[in-house]
Amino acid sequence: MDNLAQHKLLLQQIHDTYIKKNHDYGDSFSRSFKKYGLVVAMVRMEDKWNRLDNMASGAEQKVADETIRDTLLDLAGYCVMTMMELDRQKDNANQKAFEEQVRTEYADVSAKEDNTLDDGEKIVLHDEEKGDMEVNVPEKVAKAKKPIDEGKVMALYRAKWSQKKIADEMGCSQSKICQIIKANR
Repeated sequence: MDNLAQHKLLLQQIHDTYIKKNHDYGDSFSRSFKKYGLVVAMVRMEDKWNRLDNMASGAEQKVADETIRDTLLDLAGYCVMTMMELDRQKDNANQKAFEEQVRTEYADVSAKEDNTLDDGEKIVLHDEEKGDMEVNVPEKVAKAKKPIDEGKVMALYRAKWSQKKIADEMGCSQSKICQIIKANR
């Protein structure tokens, strides 16, 4: 068997074990990881590492049906599951940052709009902790946010316009104007 075929076979064995254990135990690794974090993964991997160390040193084994190969596959499985959880955390953090940015930017624009939002649209933001949140998106934002002319922003800033006045002129938030000014100084 060539290396690629063997690699694929081993990954399939790890995957099959993952499916079987999730069937028997539920997704206990994921639940534990959410509750205790990376420590859970480290403890489980350390247990496997210690078992591997004992087997490699020839210590007597009471659980005779687990081989070095099984232990290595379990260790690899824990590494993959840990990466899955870390990726999930990263995705959740990115999603939360995006939702917060949307809430902040649209709240700035919505505050400037009059109270008649009939010509706008509503979007639903999902927050795992707070649940779904409906946000009004005024028509001028819903159509498309046109790029802000940074040259014009800087010209107005150099002409001693206040950031609030520039934001009103450009149709964006003061925080966006502040970011542009800081980036172009």
